Amino acid sequence: MMATNGNKSLMRCLGEFVGHIVHAVKSDSTTTKEVNRTVEQKMEGSRTLRRTTIDEIEIRQEDTKSD
Repeated sequence: MMATNGNKSLMRCLGEFVGHIVHAVKSDSTTTKEVNRTVEQKMEGSRTLRRTTIDEIEIRQEDTKSD
């Protein structure tokens, strides 16, 4: 719905602002790939101690937009 006049209401401006922020947070410019996962486990009676180590590679894409 478009307003007939060029003036936007305060609530409309706030909604657009929040929409831009949410869009920026949701857009992920990094790619993560798991390369190794190691699990160490030790059982002592009724207890289990477990350590998981995850090795990842994170590739960040450079921002090509310039304002």
